[in-house]
Amino acid sequence: MTRLPGAQVVIQTFLRRTNLLMAGRRVAIVGDVPGLASRLRAMGAHPGAAPADADLVIGDGVDLGTLKPGAILATTRPVEGERMREGVVASGHVFVVDLTC
Repeated sequence: MTRLPGAQVVIQTFLRRTNLLMAGRRVAIVGDVPGLASRLRAMGAHPGAAPADADLVIGDGVDLGTLKPGAILATTRPVEGERMREGVVASGHVFVVDLTC
C-alpha cells in the first residue's frame, strides 16, 4: 500500500500540476494526511465533502465512477490503462493527478 505524502508535499505537487485555485473548492480527503484539512482551509477550500460531491478528492482507493464530472482526483496509485502526461491524465469524466511524480 502506497502511503500518501505529507500535507505540504500533497499541496505543492497538486498546485504545480494543475494551477487550480483552492478558494471555494469542496475537498474530500480519503485516508489520513495530518494537517492537510487545516492547510486547505487556510487556502479558502472547504474540506470535509463527500467524495461524490467534491471538486477535488485527495487519496487512494477511490472509484472514479463515483466522482462527479469534472472532479479532480489526486492519488499515488496509477490509473489502469491510462498514460500520464506530466502527472495529469483525463480518465473518462475525471482528471487524475499523480502525486508520486
